[in-house]
Amino acid sequence: MPPAESAAAPAARAAGAGNPSVRGAGRRAHLPIDDALAPFADLLRQHLPTPEDIEQAAALRRERRRRPAKARAAGAATALAVVAVAGVLWADPVLHRESLASAVGERQARPLPDGSTVRLNSGTRVEVALHLRSRRLSLAHGEAAFEVAHAPWHAWAPWLQRPFTVQAGAVAVEDIGTVFNIRRDETAAAGDAANAGADITVQQGSVRVHAGTGTAPVVLHAGQALHTRPGTAWPAPVEADTARVAAWQAGRLRLDATPLADAVAEMQRHRRTPITLADGHAAALRISGEFDLDRIDQLIDLLPRLAPVRVDRHADGSVVIGLRTAHQKP
Repeated sequence: MPPAESAAAPAARAAGAGNPSVRGAGRRAHLPIDDALAPFADLLRQHLPTPEDIEQAAALRRERRRRPAKARAAGAATALAVVAVAGVLWADPVLHRESLASAVGERQARPLPDGSTVRLNSGTRVEVALHLRSRRLSLAHGEAAFEVAHAPWHAWAPWLQRPFTVQAGAVAVEDIGTVFNIRRDETAAAGDAANAGADITVQQGSVRVHAGTGTAPVVLHAGQALHTRPGTAWPAPVEADTARVAAWQAGRLRLDATPLADAVAEMQRHRRTPITLADGHAAALRISGEFDLDRIDQLIDLLPRLAPVRVDRHADGSVVIGLRTAHQKP
């Protein structure tokens, strides 16, 4: 049978070549696939994605794969920023530093960048260091008044306020919301400035005074004072001489039955050349009055009218004050 089939095949091919319907069927079998699918194009477009859809889907998948990495990177950056901010806050860096000083016989009112004001009495030096989270000042010597500026939220959120502290020898005075005055103990300061005492007077508000480790702080309110001295027990608050403090801030020296020795010490703070008391009897005399701090020499010349003393002036500018005898005139 195979030979017969082989013999018939050429005949069939010959017959097909002469038959037009057979030839058309053969051509349709080799038409491009797009032509063959053309009748179904609309239906296929509804169910199959376009090349643009496929590209968008691929791009979306790539973006989804990148998102976790971006989130991790953003989280790490945020964590680093938080750590950096915390480090800066903990370090409390200095933003502003300056030295304030007044010469003997000079008084100054110096504003600070935070809005506070420091008033310097004669021969005073204050070191200022304004930090990011705190304000730290140091009274090296002399006398100064501090009017502390506070943020608008201080009344209802005082813990958000930068602390304002003044170191005066061995004590630290912390502002609670106030105007206060500090005077260094000149006698102790001359021998040991680091441990010198201080007189703290509160004119407005309150302060908290720290004496160091192991000692509970003392809170002072308006009208109270604390007189600390090295080597002595921690004192109790006393009534403040706010009139004297207000007087020097106004350029006046107020004496109220003040021993002449104390009055001379006050005058000496405002004069470069020495004033000496010749004897103890003269030192115990008491004088009163209010005088111009810019005219201390006029006050010295006025002393014989205020007390039974004589004033001897020398060529070098020094002054000796002694008790006046009965036959000497004022």
